[in-house]
Amino acid sequence: MRAAVVAYGVLLLSLSVLGVVRPAFLIGLVERLWRSRAGLYLAVLIRIAVGVLLLAAASSTRFPGIVKVLGVLALVAAVSRLLVGHERYHKLIDWWAARGAGFTRAWSLIGALFSAFLIYVAT
Repeated sequence: MRAAVVAYGVLLLSLSVLGVVRPAFLIGLVERLWRSRAGLYLAVLIRIAVGVLLLAAASSTRFPGIVKVLGVLALVAAVSRLLVGHERYHKLIDWWAARGAGFTRAWSLIGALFSAFLIYVAT
C-alpha cells in the first residue's frame, strides 16, 4: 500500500511541476479532462480511490493520524463533488482557469509540497 501512495505522490508531483513550468498547459488539460459530466464522475472516482488508499495505507506510514485525516478529507471531497453537481463544478473549473498563470503556479507549488509530503510519509 505504501508503494501505491508513493506512486500517487509521484504522479501528483509530476502534475504540480507541470503546473509550475507550463501553467497554460495544465489549465488546458484540466478543462479538457474535467469539464464533462464523465469528467466529474472520474474526479469523484479518483477521490474515492485516493481516500480509500490513504486510509488503508495510513497505519504503515510515518504519520498515520495525518494520513487518515487526509483519506477522510479525500472521501468528503468526493461526496462534495457529487452534491455540488455538474453545473457548479463546471463554474468552479471556469473560475480556476480564469485566475491565470500566477494563481496556477502558486497552487501547483502547494501541490508539489503536498506530494513531497505524501512521498516522505510513505517511504
